[in-house]
Amino acid sequence: MPDPRDRSSASALYWFAALVLSLLFISLVTGALAIPGLPVPQVSLDAAKPWLLILVTFLGTKLLLEVFKPLFRSGLRKRVPSEADIFALYQMFTYVAWVGAIGFAVYIFFGGNLAEIGVLGGAVVLGVLIYVLQEPLLNLVGWAILVVRRIYKLGDRIEVNGTKGYVVSISPMNTTLREFGGWLTGELFTGRYVTVPNKSVLSSNVFSYTKDTPFIWTEVTAAVTYDSNLRRAEELILEAADEVVGELMRENRELIRQKYEFRDLASLVVEEPLVRWHMRDSWVEFSLVFFCPAHRRGYYTSEVTKRILEKFSADSSVDIAYPHLELSPSSQRPFKVENASQ
Repeated sequence: MPDPRDRSSASALYWFAALVLSLLFISLVTGALAIPGLPVPQVSLDAAKPWLLILVTFLGTKLLLEVFKPLFRSGLRKRVPSEADIFALYQMFTYVAWVGAIGFAVYIFFGGNLAEIGVLGGAVVLGVLIYVLQEPLLNLVGWAILVVRRIYKLGDRIEVNGTKGYVVSISPMNTTLREFGGWLTGELFTGRYVTVPNKSVLSSNVFSYTKDTPFIWTEVTAAVTYDSNLRRAEELILEAADEVVGELMRENRELIRQKYEFRDLASLVVEEPLVRWHMRDSWVEFSLVFFCPAHRRGYYTSEVTKRILEKFSADSSVDIAYPHLELSPSSQRPFKVENASQ
């Protein structure tokens, strides 16, 4: 099936050629354009000038409508979900354009002032262009900000508009991401490509995983019963983290420090495996914080979790807490009512 966009492009090229040929013919006949080796015609078109202007107006209107058709569709797609509604709006725009063209033709035919109508027509065309092309213009502005401020670049892992992905392409209109996460855990690639309009940098938060360093901080939690040896549980968690990411963190600590915007961040940012305690209803929750390469976050969190479970299983003083029900035998009387005031 032929692509409608191809038909639209072919139609626009057809009317563009018709307009150019008409202008070329008028220029040759009036002597405004001379071909070397050929005599310059001496033809006066003063009497036909209004008709020629009307012809050029109609050809130009048709050309502009063909050019605006795909732009109109792309500009309204985000605001009008239905293609039928977009087509109806375009039809209304077409009628208004032709009414304006016919009004302009009548004005010219009866000897109107071209200077006045030119200013008015230019203002109308500019207003229509700004309205129809505001989405592409915002995308261009967003692209310029991306280029100048380097918010993200090719190869970065980012999150924008709730979508996480690896940046594979940046064009003046949009950014293409190879999506990860989505319905998969561990931030694995889903196989989908996501196209994000560049205007998103103007109105949405953009999270970059790898803007300055390839590392990102993450967290692993473990629930331990109150009856356990809690100090020992903390030691086992830190041992597990040190075995998996300890050396990696020590080797790259200085690299990360060089990227700190302020010197006092060195005392605030976690540079070694760190455990925080949290009291819950029926257990103590330990939160292990560490950094690792952003593209292998899922791997390291999985390895640390496995190592923690192995160490807990080998130590009888630490019990993992989990939701469960306890049934106690009831007395002979199924119900016992006590006075609330006692």
